[in-house]
Amino acid sequence: MDTNMNILVPIDFREQSLNALNIAIGLAKTLKLKISLLYVHQDKGALTSLFSSEQTALFDEAVLEKLQDLAKINAEKNNVVIDSKLVHHNSVHTAILDYADKNSTEIIVMGRGQKDNDVVIGANTLRILRSSNVPVITVDQNYDLSKIRNILLPLDLSKETRQKVNWAITLAKLFDADIKVISALWSPNNENIVNQLNAQLIQVDNFIKKEGVTCTVDVINSTDDAKTFVPIILKYVESEGDIDLILIMTQQETGFIEFFIGTHASELIRKSTTPVMSIIPHETGQINWGLF
Repeated sequence: MDTNMNILVPIDFREQSLNALNIAIGLAKTLKLKISLLYVHQDKGALTSLFSSEQTALFDEAVLEKLQDLAKINAEKNNVVIDSKLVHHNSVHTAILDYADKNSTEIIVMGRGQKDNDVVIGANTLRILRSSNVPVITVDQNYDLSKIRNILLPLDLSKETRQKVNWAITLAKLFDADIKVISALWSPNNENIVNQLNAQLIQVDNFIKKEGVTCTVDVINSTDDAKTFVPIILKYVESEGDIDLILIMTQQETGFIEFFIGTHASELIRKSTTPVMSIIPHETGQINWGLF
């Protein structure tokens, strides 16, 4: 295994980014990865021109010292390797993506942004979700991911691909976790749709179990107040009480080159208190992950 492989945590010292660090520590212990803390000093901004180069240097020095202290304290406390870096860039999200691409990053763990607003995702988080070449785990609250009991795999079988199931299997094997598959049924009286859905879910269930992973499958009848799959997922997570990670794809099956966050994925990320791992699928359909 490449000793440089890391979990990247963008840090701004606010609550969500510190929660992201705690979650990354749990992941690092299980996956035997180091953690890289990254602070991005944005050069382009309304206040930038108000500070001299000397003042900027003093600010950087203070931030870097705080960053290094944070890394040292958490590394010693948790027996994990944590490094830290401060970079200057005009664009926060571009700096994070560039670092991930050039430094053997396996996972990005970050706050979803907009702590006091459950209507939108933070702009930088949204741009990273759209463009990241590695999985991104978005978090709101503190959470222990050193042990993942169950991975939730929501499937809209008219859109999702086998690749999503492969990702869930890979993660389940890495964490010795079980998989819970759910799908929603909006037409319970349509026999053809019910039969098709059940047949596809049986295939998914069999495929996962053949890989040696414990799996359960649930089909949930939608209610009149559930206009999307999201409230069904959130209610299911709350009722089960043992789901530690939700896995979603952030690109619908369009064939277009550009990647985007669908409205349902965005709604789930901003409303979930359980960590959500978002993955942009590779066109080849293959999992290209150093840990695999």
